[in-house]
Amino acid sequence: MTTTNLTATYLSVDANDLSDQLQDCTLTITKEALENTALDDTARTYTAGLEVCEVTATLFLSYGASEVEEILEGILGTSVDVIVGKNSATPATDNPVYTVQGMYFAEFTPFNNGVGELSMVDITLTGGSYTRAVSP
Repeated sequence: MTTTNLTATYLSVDANDLSDQLQDCTLTITKEALENTALDDTARTYTAGLEVCEVTATLFLSYGASEVEEILEGILGTSVDVIVGKNSATPATDNPVYTVQGMYFAEFTPFNNGVGELSMVDITLTGGSYTRAVSP
């Protein structure tokens, strides 16, 4: 088993590269489990249902033109495309890149400050359909 230390995850939201402000990022892809057990079965069985994608990220909250706060405020309540790559936006066998089209951005906290702390924001985007690329 190989262990990977991620040090340069790529995140693009609505064609804005946010990698330089990224502290952590998680992409979760779920296939809903639909029960298809029949009355004469001896165990429960399931089949794949709808797909659900979710991207969660923690970003350093920067203010100004084309900065994190302005970008996130601008996409609030809309669906956008999100790209997540292990190291960069260039797909390779050791750098899978996932593109999720049509993710919905529902909630934004533009101020999240404490005394002596860096301003950060946690974001969640949901929905959409994904593709995985491992070659350019």
